[in-house]
Amino acid sequence: MHETTSRILTAAVSAAVLLGAAAIPAPAATPAARAAIEEANAAFSAALAKGDAAGLAAMYAADAQVFPPNGDIVTGAAGIQKLWQGFIDGGVKGLKLTTVDLSAAGDLTAESGRYELTGADGKVLDSGKYVVVWKRAGGRWRILRDIWNTSLPAPTGQ
Repeated sequence: MHETTSRILTAAVSAAVLLGAAAIPAPAATPAARAAIEEANAAFSAALAKGDAAGLAAMYAADAQVFPPNGDIVTGAAGIQKLWQGFIDGGVKGLKLTTVDLSAAGDLTAESGRYELTGADGKVLDSGKYVVVWKRAGGRWRILRDIWNTSLPAPTGQ
C-alpha cells in the first residue's frame, strides 16, 4: 500500500512541476531585437520582390534548415537559393509578413506570424502562418529555422 501511495504522490508532484514549467511564458524579445527582425523581414520581402534568390539565401545562417510545405528539409546556401528561385520562377512576386509574436532567449529569437504571397498582378497566391527561429551572430540576425504552411483549404481533387 505504501509503495502505491508513493508512486501516486511522485506522479502528482511530477505532473505539477511539468505543468508549472509549461505555464512560465517565454521572455519577450527586446525592442531592439524586434526592430532588427522586422527590418530583416522587410529586406526579405524586398529581395523576393526583386527576384533575388541569392539575396534571400544570404539571409539564412550557415547551419539553417528550411521546412517548406509538401517538401523535404532544405539545407545549405545553394539548396535554399534553389528553393526560393523555384518560388520566383513559379510567379511569386510579393510577400507580406506580419509578426504575431516574438520570444527570445539569448542569441535566439522565435517568431510566429502570418504571411501572404502574391503574384505580379497582386493576386493572392497563398496565405498562411509561419515560425522562424532567428540566430544572432556577428551582431546580425539570420534565419536558423524556417517553416510555413498554408491556411487555404486543401484541393478536393475534383
